[in-house]
Amino acid sequence: MRLPSERALAARLNVSRVTVVRALTRLRLEGLVVTRHGSGTFVAATDRLVDTIAAHPARPAPPGAGYADALDLRWATTAGAADLVQIVQAAVHDTLPAALRGDGTTGGSLSTLTGLLAHYLTSSGLATRPEQLTLTSGAMTGLGLVVDVAGPAGGPAVTETPTYPGALRILSQRNRRMRGWPAGVAHWDPGYLARLLRAGSRGVLYVQPDGHNPTGATMPPSAREAVGRAAAAGWLVVADETMRPLHLTGERAPSLADSDHRVIVVSSLSKTVWGGLHLGWIRAPAATTRQLRSAAAAMGAGPSALDQITATRLLPALDSIIERRTRLLAENLQHLERRLRGIGLAELRWHSPASGVTLWLDLHSRSSHDVVQHCARLGVLLEPASTYAADGRDDRHLRLPFTAPPPTLDRVADVLGQVLRFMPGR
Repeated sequence: MRLPSERALAARLNVSRVTVVRALTRLRLEGLVVTRHGSGTFVAATDRLVDTIAAHPARPAPPGAGYADALDLRWATTAGAADLVQIVQAAVHDTLPAALRGDGTTGGSLSTLTGLLAHYLTSSGLATRPEQLTLTSGAMTGLGLVVDVAGPAGGPAVTETPTYPGALRILSQRNRRMRGWPAGVAHWDPGYLARLLRAGSRGVLYVQPDGHNPTGATMPPSAREAVGRAAAAGWLVVADETMRPLHLTGERAPSLADSDHRVIVVSSLSKTVWGGLHLGWIRAPAATTRQLRSAAAAMGAGPSALDQITATRLLPALDSIIERRTRLLAENLQHLERRLRGIGLAELRWHSPASGVTLWLDLHSRSSHDVVQHCARLGVLLEPASTYAADGRDDRHLRLPFTAPPPTLDRVADVLGQVLRFMPGR
């Protein structure tokens, strides 16, 4: 947007022209505006303006809430990347007319997209052939397919605890007997996992080694080796790498599937690009992939032709989207941590996440359920820690997404600080 002239701004804001000139100079230095000689001064297309990554819709406030609308942080979601606008417009104009001649379920871009995705994963460090990939409508759709097709019937499921609630639902719906492997910076004990695996028949082991949701931690090498031993022993190991690209600090470890071909990977574009793009995939051994593709076709579990067309055009720009998003996420995280330290409660602790979009807060002696209820009354909706626990028993943690921009995170920190300061510990 083009700004009014200096004279017009001075009149509108009722300040001197010198003040306007100084303000514009500061905005230029901060990269927020650009001046084009002969054209005027314009708002700069900064990353935060082009792609805010925030996606926390206002919802009707709970009874007694102090705000007209509640800020919903129960889902750690991001808004769509700004790049999608031009990509979708080009896809609709150039490719969709031909695709409309088909039934819209698989589309003519299926083999093209699989090849492009294999090339992208290989260039990202995980050598992948097209015949190893099954396209799905999302990572959790992929997990369900894997458990139904490749896993032993019935039997146990070992998951990290805490973990992603969607995975807990998928495994619970299939009547798996779940056992929890404590996860996070201070956990992932290889010996504990070995004891869990010896406790019964072989089953499914679901892990998030990179960008672990909700803790944001990265699985250490000793735990990765233990997971590899589980795969060698006949367990169906599924690594969810949906958050893996959103790496914030340090060096990124190789994919679990890079060291053991038996590890099956599920992932999607829901966090890196947009939840509205229903495009996921399963990377598995070729023999397993043939079974998965047949099941996906029979169940209609694949992405639509329109999602495939969009993803085909999107993949060449994916690295730049991820780079921009991780930079914004890192800025948001720093801001949130600074505000949390400002609350002034020494017992409030957390490990800074290495990747992902959430921070796992240790409330120490306060009840997660009680904190969630009090925050809801003040217009901030959160989930209690039990939602993420394999046994449903955790009541001392709180998951805080940092996908929202700093002004929204300020509101979250203010509400949380107000609740914690006046809420006694147990």
